[in-house]
Amino acid sequence: MAYKLALEYRIAGLEIDNHATTLPLKRGLSSSAALCVLLARAANRVLDLGLTTRDEMRVAYEGERLTPSRCGRMDQAVALGRAPALMTFDGDAMQVESVALREPLHLVLADLRAGKDTVQILSCLQQAYPVPSTSAHHALVRCLGPLNESLTVSAAASMARGDVAGLGRLMTAAQAEFDTAAGPLCPSQLGEAGSPVLHRVLRLPAIQPHLLGGKGVGSQGDGTAQLLCRDADAQRAVVAVLTQELGLECIAFTVPATAAGEAGEGRRESSHREAGGRRRLASRDPTPKTYPGRPCSAP
Repeated sequence: MAYKLALEYRIAGLEIDNHATTLPLKRGLSSSAALCVLLARAANRVLDLGLTTRDEMRVAYEGERLTPSRCGRMDQAVALGRAPALMTFDGDAMQVESVALREPLHLVLADLRAGKDTVQILSCLQQAYPVPSTSAHHALVRCLGPLNESLTVSAAASMARGDVAGLGRLMTAAQAEFDTAAGPLCPSQLGEAGSPVLHRVLRLPAIQPHLLGGKGVGSQGDGTAQLLCRDADAQRAVVAVLTQELGLECIAFTVPATAAGEAGEGRRESSHREAGGRRRLASRDPTPKTYPGRPCSAP
C-alpha cells in the first residue's frame, strides 16, 4: 500500500499508529482489505488527496494485489460502512444501491480457531477463470455467477419485506451450493472434508433452536461462521453455547432496521472502474467523502 500510494500520489510518507484491532485476522472477514482501506483513508484524510470512497476502494484493492493475498474487489466493501447496500458488478461497471431492512438482523460471527489457507483457496478457485476448462470449473463459475446473483437478489428482497427466516434459508442454501461447487476444486480447505469445524458448528444441535440459518464467510474454509439468530435472546444463547462448550471466540452484532425514508430512497451510484460480474450485500458509508487534516480510524 505504501508503494502504491507513493507511486500514484507521490506522497512523502505517513506514520500510522494502529492502536486497536478488533477484527480477527485470517478468518475470511476481509481483514487485509480493511487494513489497506485504513491506509488509503488515512493518507487521504491527513494529506488531503481528495479521494472519494470509491477511489479509496480502488487504491486499497490495487495495493493489496501487489501482495500474495490475491483479494477480490468485493473485499473493499469494508470501506462502505455499516448501512446495508447491494453491490452489483457487471463487466467494468459497479453499482451500489441502498437496501431496505424491515427487521433487524441478529448475527453472530464465530471464530472457528482452526487452520485455513486463504491464499491456497483463492489459487485453486481462480483456476476456473477467466475461461473454465473442465466441468468442475463450469460448475464453480455458475455457482459464483448466475446462482450467486439469484440468491443475493432473493436475499435483498427478503430483507426488504422483513422475511428474516427466508433470509436464513437462503444463507443455508448458499452454503450447500458453495460446498458442492467449490469443494472439489480445493478439497483440503473447502467442503465437508476440507472445513469440518465450520460444518460442525453449522449443524451443532445445541444451537439449532436459536438459528434461522448460517454459512461460512468470505473464501470459506475453517475461518469464520456467520449465524443468523431468531432474536436478541437467541443471539445471546448462541454465543453462550459456542464460547462455553466449544471455546470459540464470538462477535455478536445486530444490523438495525432502516428507517422508512432511508429505505425508500434507493440511492444508486455507479463506477466504470470496478469489475467482477457478481452481486454482494455490503454496506454504505454515511459520512462525507474527504476529511482533510482530521484524525482517522479503521473503517
